[in-house]
Amino acid sequence: MVNLAHPELRQPELRRMLAAYLVGAEVESRLLTVRDLGDRFGASVGAVQGALTWLAKSGAVTIESRRGAGMVLKARSVGELWSAAQGEPLVIALPLPSNMRAQGLATGIKAAFAAKGVEAFLIFLRGSRHRLRALHSGRCHAVVMSALGAREACGPNEAVAIELPAQTYTEAHRVYYVDDRVGRDRKLRVVIDRDSADLQRLSELEFEDQDVEWVPATYMQFIQLMQGGRADAAVWDIDETIGRLPADFLSRPLSPRVLDRLGDSNTRATVVIRREDDVTRAVITDCLGGFEVVDVQRDVMAGRRVPEY
Repeated sequence: MVNLAHPELRQPELRRMLAAYLVGAEVESRLLTVRDLGDRFGASVGAVQGALTWLAKSGAVTIESRRGAGMVLKARSVGELWSAAQGEPLVIALPLPSNMRAQGLATGIKAAFAAKGVEAFLIFLRGSRHRLRALHSGRCHAVVMSALGAREACGPNEAVAIELPAQTYTEAHRVYYVDDRVGRDRKLRVVIDRDSADLQRLSELEFEDQDVEWVPATYMQFIQLMQGGRADAAVWDIDETIGRLPADFLSRPLSPRVLDRLGDSNTRATVVIRREDDVTRAVITDCLGGFEVVDVQRDVMAGRRVPEY
């Protein structure tokens, strides 16, 4: 039971916990009774009633008392409830906005939270493993990565809050190589970005039946390493190569066995949270579950909407 004995902390802390409870409740659902809420949070009936009244007056919720049915949640403001529960903006870490698909995704996510009145800040970090470290250290509430990356890098302390449709993260991945360096009398030198859980796994799967020499690097160094004769091939996503590849670079699709194994998991964007963070889960599900992020992303990619994030 939570100790709310300190009079100066009692109401603000109680409002925070009630807001966290209410943000996860469905509209038209029956709520716990005031007495049950008091038992849950270690507060008196009067204190709970006062906190609910405060939340109602602030515009966070509309609660109706029905004879025989108790309290029913009639309406809620996800933005006001998030503010009351957390007292800070929602921070999400995304991939670098280095191509139009990534910019469209960031614009769609930002617009989705704005539509619900949630103050959200987006930060951008290269590599899904770097983003997960930011989540672990408390620098953000959620991170965006591919479904494949989430499957490879997430542990028991993380969970996927929502998964978006195919090609929201990238269109596809291909193998890029320089022809006159492939097939020489030495191991094939393949660039691998171990900060990116999906690029690492895709590279390992694509070349698992070959004796290769791995060249550790970031994906931003792929072209330079291959042009300089220090690497022969790399797995990279199509969106990052547009307008950047030298004329002598060639490419091919991933092997059918890899595609059959992965499906479209490498192209789907997912939002990952700390497993026990039910408040963030509820807000993300509410904001992104019904908002057409894909439509905004397509508009940005087609030039019909200016990126804004």
